[in-house]
Amino acid sequence: MVVGDNGCVMKEKLDKVFVFKDFKKELIEKYGTSLASEIWSEANAEYKRLIQEEPNADKSSKAYVFPAVAIYRAAEYHVPEDAIFITRAFGTKAGLKLKKMFRRITALPGIPKLMWRNMDKIAAKMSAGYEIKDLQVSTDICSMDVVRCPLFDKAKALGTPNAVQMICCMDKEYMNGFRGIDYKRTKSVAEGDDCCDYRLKRSARFQ
Repeated sequence: MVVGDNGCVMKEKLDKVFVFKDFKKELIEKYGTSLASEIWSEANAEYKRLIQEEPNADKSSKAYVFPAVAIYRAAEYHVPEDAIFITRAFGTKAGLKLKKMFRRITALPGIPKLMWRNMDKIAAKMSAGYEIKDLQVSTDICSMDVVRCPLFDKAKALGTPNAVQMICCMDKEYMNGFRGIDYKRTKSVAEGDDCCDYRLKRSARFQ
């Protein structure tokens, strides 16, 4: 058990991390129980080590970067030729699952219009901690270019920058789950591009 300086007990098992816990199922499906168990055990050990080394890391690192890095390192150790492909594929699948969840939440009457009325606040929260340029927010458009991503920077500092591509794949899918928003992103800093080009447009039916 690890306790941060805020007194919160941190989870040390990936099985308890909502976004990433189903990765073991993907491993079993692809490699069988034996190898999947080895990879998952390695990932859990790496995740625990990352938390113990930085118990006071920021929330995004603990919730996203550490699990992604741990999983990628374990995959890279056991199946190096597959690491980037299986982690990206899982990211896409997890993103589609989250997309359905957000779709249900934003199906509540009035939610899409409420989001657009508060898009300036949402955009500010979305971009907190990121270095952005060309931010534009209006009653029916929200766009920004993220030129520095703290998740990618942290993974890069840990020596495992490719791990964040899994998170990028999630993002690309689940952002399409918000009713009332037409979403598009064609670039990603973690994938070697100059920025993450977020483009959100108010859906015609919610004008």
